[in-house]
Amino acid sequence: DIEENPEEVANAIQRLQVEVQTMAQVRHPNVLQIYDYGSISVQQQSAGKQVQYIAMEYVPGNTFRYTMSEEGFDDEAEMLAEWLERYFLPVLDGLEAIHANDIVHRDIKPENILMDGDTPKIADFGLARSPKLKAVSNSWDVKGTMPYMAPEQFADFRKAKIPSDIYSLGKMLYEAIVGKLDQKTVPFKAVCLEAPDTDFFKTMDGIIRKATDENQQNRYQTISEMRRALQNALKLLRKENQQPQEPDTTPATIRWLWAGIVLVLIAIGAMTIYHLVDSENSETAHVETTQILNENINRAVFDIDNLNSSLIAQDGREMKLVKRPNENHAFYADPSLVTFHHYVEFLNEVSESLTVNDGVVKHDEDIWIYLGDGSAQSEQIIFQHSRFHLRQAQWAPKPVTRVTWLGAEAYARHYGKRLPTSDDWQAIRQQLSIVPDFKTEPPKDTMHSHMQGVALSTNSRSSQNEKKVVKEWISIKKPNSTPESRVVEWMDADTDQNTTKRYPWEGFEDVGFRTVLDTGINHSLQ
Repeated sequence: DIEENPEEVANAIQRLQVEVQTMAQVRHPNVLQIYDYGSISVQQQSAGKQVQYIAMEYVPGNTFRYTMSEEGFDDEAEMLAEWLERYFLPVLDGLEAIHANDIVHRDIKPENILMDGDTPKIADFGLARSPKLKAVSNSWDVKGTMPYMAPEQFADFRKAKIPSDIYSLGKMLYEAIVGKLDQKTVPFKAVCLEAPDTDFFKTMDGIIRKATDENQQNRYQTISEMRRALQNALKLLRKENQQPQEPDTTPATIRWLWAGIVLVLIAIGAMTIYHLVDSENSETAHVETTQILNENINRAVFDIDNLNSSLIAQDGREMKLVKRPNENHAFYADPSLVTFHHYVEFLNEVSESLTVNDGVVKHDEDIWIYLGDGSAQSEQIIFQHSRFHLRQAQWAPKPVTRVTWLGAEAYARHYGKRLPTSDDWQAIRQQLSIVPDFKTEPPKDTMHSHMQGVALSTNSRSSQNEKKVVKEWISIKKPNSTPESRVVEWMDADTDQNTTKRYPWEGFEDVGFRTVLDTGINHSLQ
């Protein structure tokens, strides 16, 4: 189209080169990867013609637009929360990596984000700007997409900075809630929700207002600020969902005290009835009163029958109710191991209290996780730009490994939970009918000089050469002592689990963990 205008051709080629140089600086699972760039001579009508090309990652899916509802999620809080966690927050991660390289994208919109399955990848850096690179031209032409363009970008395209990208994110967030933007939406203006009716949507309205403020100084100045606001909104929604319709504010100890008093009164009443009624009806009265007494005892003591079968914990994971056989003991448990995604979220929440040296994450002197150099598949977590990230996004839903017992316990404690005991773990396995989360080939050398006890045995499968095991961190507590670390191993269904003592600061590539949440009913760490 522009080949008759040499200056435009030169600008177009230079813009292409800038896009390649810009994208090549960023390595992140949520940013499209560039592999190569060059030019090639193409024969056309007996004449050679130079054609510029980019070789980049192939993404077979649709654009980010297809993750959003045409009508919006304005009356579906749960669907909006799922969309935020699954799609929007990863976009923030990718854009944060771009900003960390001193690059402003300047054209963030749903169509410029490609979907590789469930993984969004930011693309189209044609308008990106970095002080490290020479500007393509001094043109004052308006470039970008009007509905998502910040006011300052329209006024002076060259001076668009990080808040300009945040404005675009705010517009996308607004669009996800109210539905696809139309011609009635005035560009370059702040937007807001109409009459939000819950605390969650009121909080979302505040986030959108701040992100799209016409004065860039009033917006979020970094992606981390916006992410933190969204995470707080999601926590608020979880609290709203967990609140019972008729909350009981009576402390548990007082409830049990009154239950005991009621039982005593019932017992006295039963004895009185037994002695006062005539002999003809006394046996009947005694049987009936005993039944009433037993029913009340069962109702008071075994109140665990009234507990919900599942709940959403503070870390956003669904937990299932587990009751120990023949015991008045109930607790909630993770039906699957804690994932890389959730552990990365945890590390970022407490990152200010952590140190990272030579791939080892510590809290004070406690080692929590070994990051490694990425040479092993289990080493998927990296620490860059003061945040923890995943090397490959597809590992997000898989069980996190190389976590120490101390790191697993810290995760559980942060979210008001704990690690399971041996008895807990056996009840979880039996009642939830769970299967191992992952299987790995154990290392040939299963002994390490710093380990306590014997090496973990393996469970043979189909042949002597195929040995696959799954292990988990649990806690053991002896009388008048602090909990000790153990690794519990999955065995055959008809075999009791095998537990082996390990030092709490060790991390293994085939050991994960799950957590439990006490109900407050008759708990004692065995």
